[in-house]
Amino acid sequence: MPDGVCADLAVQLVARQKAVAVASTMPPGTFVIAADTVVIGPNGPLGKPGTRERAREMLTDLRGKRHTVLTGVCVLRAQSEDEALGVSRSAVRMHQFSDEDLDTYVASGEPLDRAGAYAIQGGGGDFVEAVAGRVDTVVGLDVGLALRLLGEVGFPDPLPKTTDVSLMASRQRRSPAPLRTPTRV
Repeated sequence: MPDGVCADLAVQLVARQKAVAVASTMPPGTFVIAADTVVIGPNGPLGKPGTRERAREMLTDLRGKRHTVLTGVCVLRAQSEDEALGVSRSAVRMHQFSDEDLDTYVASGEPLDRAGAYAIQGGGGDFVEAVAGRVDTVVGLDVGLALRLLGEVGFPDPLPKTTDVSLMASRQRRSPAPLRTPTRV
């Protein structure tokens, strides 16, 4: 993360660096989406651990505690000045997992290339007790944010203009019948 920059801005700037690097290799007008994620633990920002020892330290610090996950997103159009940045934030609380579970997870190698040393969509999800906010932020790309940013840089609306399917489904559901008290014979 760049020195002296708040974490919210830093993840957006790193996402922008990734997008610019990719866009430089793409034909003009190509839409590029890039993201970067950082975990803000009890002792500050946690990037990717890189080693098993550091992964174990990070997860030990997160065990049984709440932390924040930030995902910065950059959408731009290659070889133009059209770009949009945003950040999403979720809070995560970890279980009080055992040292044995921690050692097994670290030995799997999964945490080595993950911000905060865990992948919620993988084995690290077993350590998560609760998420306040969007789970896709914790995974590493807030899809709703990415779609909004795409619209800001001129991408045609990727979603149909019909009523939201989940909203339609909820309107069609009927309330379940009340439970009947069993009668005694």
